[in-house]
Amino acid sequence: MRNALWFIIGGIVLALAFALRSPYLAYAAYAFLLLVGIAHFSSWAWLSGLDCQRTVDRATVHQGESITVDVVVENRRGWPIPWLYVEDLHPADFARAGDNARLAVLMPGRSLRFQYTLTCPRRGYHRIGPLLMESGDLFGLQRRFVTGKRQDYVSVLPTVAYIETFTIAARRPQGPVRITNRIYEDPSRIAGVREYQRGDPLNRIHWKVSARTGDLFTKQAEPSNVLGATLVLDLHRDAYAGEKAEQRMELAITTVASLAYLLQLSGEQLGMITNARDAADVARYEVAGTETLSRQDAESGVAGEDHADTLRPLEVPTRRSPVQALHIIENLARVLPTDGLDVGALLMAEFRKQPRDATLLPVVPQVTPEFARVLAQMKLSGFSVTVFIIDNYHGYEEASVVLAADGIDVLHIETERDLHEISPARI
Repeated sequence: MRNALWFIIGGIVLALAFALRSPYLAYAAYAFLLLVGIAHFSSWAWLSGLDCQRTVDRATVHQGESITVDVVVENRRGWPIPWLYVEDLHPADFARAGDNARLAVLMPGRSLRFQYTLTCPRRGYHRIGPLLMESGDLFGLQRRFVTGKRQDYVSVLPTVAYIETFTIAARRPQGPVRITNRIYEDPSRIAGVREYQRGDPLNRIHWKVSARTGDLFTKQAEPSNVLGATLVLDLHRDAYAGEKAEQRMELAITTVASLAYLLQLSGEQLGMITNARDAADVARYEVAGTETLSRQDAESGVAGEDHADTLRPLEVPTRRSPVQALHIIENLARVLPTDGLDVGALLMAEFRKQPRDATLLPVVPQVTPEFARVLAQMKLSGFSVTVFIIDNYHGYEEASVVLAADGIDVLHIETERDLHEISPARI
């Protein structure tokens, strides 16, 4: 707009020179228009041949840890750039050591390099970049801004509260929990014998007892233990109403991460399902660079993240693995609130895929009547269920009464301190 204004002014002066038949005024208008044209071309040409690269030393860090960002800008054109200002954008609340901007004269084939360090204070999938480059003509008539085409992301892991108040002396701190429904039986754990019934498989017949008594007897096995858990995280935006919505969401994420770490230490199977969105699905790593004549337009035109309209749950399948908890925690670093599936619909859609010998551990802000019915159905389907309610004491009292009839335990997590005091035998 400013550049067009200079051309308009020059055109008006030129028209006035012809109207007044003044050759000197016409020469001045021609000279001014030539100057504006040179300024326009030079400011465009100086920024057109820049190649930008950024390197981030670590893609995944814990809260409070630092990353080092290295930026290189190279002039690949055959002409010098009299002045160039380069700034690498980053989250405003990330403490910085070193300069993320540099002013320089860049000769043909030469490069500009600078390095700075960022301290990552909060969980999330945070964008580093793009580069914002500024240059202009030598006369000060025009400045031009260009943004880089590369954006990098750093994943900051959630807080993990180390649950150490184990109340049972067992290799598995979560404790073997005997299920009430005999879904699976462990043939290696003989509980007794009973008389043979038609249809019993031959490999279940206790031949020694049958030979001694003269009648057929069938071995009875104890039901399998519930080992491990499937963590269910609810991050539906509507469920976290109120002023403390963001803090409660972060506490829910910390709770899931801490339980995952506990189960990993016990050597048990674990997994996670959540209705949250994955920030990696909406991140934009390669973007179209924008060119403007004002810094404000350049900053407002920085390409943000895409909009995800998928309802596909984020899932880490339940299994035993030495890196299973790490996989879950890395996914928790990227989760975002959702407007899609509520937690009841999530469980109904996913429960058939979950192993029955793993406890369901929903971490939710509240238990609605609809969700209580879903949990009761999960219990009838053979799952062991324990619910964690996040910072909602009134909701915890109501849920305890409603779910007690179905034999479902409810725990209240008001602060991170409560996680340190959980007795794994209660889970």
